[in-house]
Amino acid sequence: MNNRLKYLLYKDFIMLGRDFAGIILMFIMPIALVILMANLQDSTLNAVKGTKIQLLLVNKDKGELGEAIVKEIVSTGLFQIETDGVESINSPAEMEKRISPAENLLGIFIPENSTEMIRGNVQRFVVSAFNGVQKEPFRDEIKLSIILDPQAKGSFYTVLMSTLRERAQKVQFEYILKEITNQVNTISPVVVSTGNFSGEQFTIDARFATRTGSNIVPNSVQHNVPAWSLFAIFFIVVSLSGNIIKEREGGSFTRLLTMPCTYAEYLMSKGITYLSVALIQFGVMLLIGVYVLPLTGLPSLELGQSLFSLFFVGFASAVAAIGYGIAIGNVASTSQQASVFGAVSVVIMAAVGGVWIPQFLMSPHMQIISMLSPMNWGMSGFYSLFLRDEGFLAILPEGLALIAFGFACFMIALYSRRQIRSNF
Repeated sequence: MNNRLKYLLYKDFIMLGRDFAGIILMFIMPIALVILMANLQDSTLNAVKGTKIQLLLVNKDKGELGEAIVKEIVSTGLFQIETDGVESINSPAEMEKRISPAENLLGIFIPENSTEMIRGNVQRFVVSAFNGVQKEPFRDEIKLSIILDPQAKGSFYTVLMSTLRERAQKVQFEYILKEITNQVNTISPVVVSTGNFSGEQFTIDARFATRTGSNIVPNSVQHNVPAWSLFAIFFIVVSLSGNIIKEREGGSFTRLLTMPCTYAEYLMSKGITYLSVALIQFGVMLLIGVYVLPLTGLPSLELGQSLFSLFFVGFASAVAAIGYGIAIGNVASTSQQASVFGAVSVVIMAAVGGVWIPQFLMSPHMQIISMLSPMNWGMSGFYSLFLRDEGFLAILPEGLALIAFGFACFMIALYSRRQIRSNF
């Protein structure tokens, strides 16, 4: 390192240290963001897979069908069943009055005499079948009422109703088979038994795709820590671009021109200074994920098996962010322009890149647009490490793309300097 760059770095670190409050905010705000978002998303995910849902269950049927439905609902483990005062509820309309987010998110009403009605339906069906009657016999309608609070929307509603339909179909199949067997045995000289018949003809082996030997389980922490760390790294562009313009507007840049240094060295000094800050910030965020988030009841962040690959993605993301900040600081005319454009553009890149909304939830054309965001490249690299536990070769394309983006922005800054040199 030559003496010119050494003195430039010394100057930049002194200037950075003078804004101690700004430095603290650059670390405190991302930490608060990671802790908050990880807990919020964990609560959202648990709403459909972990936390018990408050259920008002009204079973007016005192027969076997009602008991079987109640047993299946309890066996799911999804619900906290409310039974207080259910004896006074005689209709779905009365049950609906007790459905609210603060009381019961869901209500299920099993009508009276459901067992007798389905038994009669089965009996009529069997008699018609053995007598060769083609016309469908009279059938009593049995309506199981499910009332859900309107605030339960989207994926929560879909998962919940799918679970309830699956359980209801299982009860219906087993009970109808049992009743058909009973009715057949009343008219058949040979006893028919289906006690050894199982409806479970196949099993489902569901798991996440990971590298062989990996024990990483995807969770809200594995998603949120890399996502918001990346967002924090890119948000440095606001401070970096503002610092460049402040020197230009304050006259210190004009004095720097008297030094025998090139403009590229001046920008490299800025880049190295803020690269150090970004990497320290990234390391702190990882430590928060490993040691602090478990104190809030969340899982600990699993770093994977390749720390070098993790550092490389963090380094490449920081290079891209710093190059982008340097470009904004040179293209923008005022600090207000730089701060507004920098902040808004980073938010847009985060939203499009999958930091706020996962890419697979976007529409097809937005998924294509998402691939143009540098944050999407960073997210892809982090996901390969945090969720799939892959190695260096898997994240090399994304890392090189981020470094190329940062270098291209650095070249734009140098080109814009040549274009406006006459102003200095």
